[in-house]
Amino acid sequence: MKIALVGTGKTGQSINRLAQEGGHDVIARFSSSTPLLEAKKEDLVSADVLIDFTSPQLALPHIEQYCKWGIPAVIGTTGWYDSLTAVETWVQEYRASLLYAPNFSIGVAVTSKIVELAATIMNRLPAYDGYVHEYHHRMKVDSPSGTAIHLANKILEGLDRKQHLATETQHQAIDTNALHVSSTRTGHLFGQHTVGFDSPYDHLSITHESKTRDSFAFGALRAAEWLIGRQGLFTLDDLLEDWL
Repeated sequence: MKIALVGTGKTGQSINRLAQEGGHDVIARFSSSTPLLEAKKEDLVSADVLIDFTSPQLALPHIEQYCKWGIPAVIGTTGWYDSLTAVETWVQEYRASLLYAPNFSIGVAVTSKIVELAATIMNRLPAYDGYVHEYHHRMKVDSPSGTAIHLANKILEGLDRKQHLATETQHQAIDTNALHVSSTRTGHLFGQHTVGFDSPYDHLSITHESKTRDSFAFGALRAAEWLIGRQGLFTLDDLLEDWL
């Protein structure tokens, strides 16, 4: 693949290194000093795909530009999902190719599938109560993480007795219709997410732990390979469904 890399932070650096180790070419790099929005389509004429890990305030302008250019794009930037309807419109209007995810770890995507199945089964077992807990490093700016919210929403979709998320510390008995999503910020953890189901009889937990930032870079590259030649708006779930 010939890749245009948008964002040269820690994840972008990992993507750059793994791409070259995998025999791919990074033909362009964009950052705050070389903004993507100042580029022209002809600057990217040889790119097979763009991979974007930048900041939330740039996400929508970047996505609109990718759609207009007609270059497949993998979006690791979050913070824009409230505008998903607008993005769907752009993808349809320009027949664009876009794949996004709150977390590009392939292991997280597989965990999401497992949680989806588990929630469907637990829906028939009212003795089990669900929850989500996540750990991240002290410098992480959001809490709960986007991945924790994603996993929690998978439970809400499958578990009729849970109607909404409770993402703050509970200072009294929690609403029985609420799914508790809690967080710990400490040390240097890249990310650990646990989904649990507890009953008076036993406890089931499903845990994913990222070892290094390379897990996100690896997933973004696999997503880019899959996206080329496809048209539409996709997530990692679509990639997994195709593999299955």
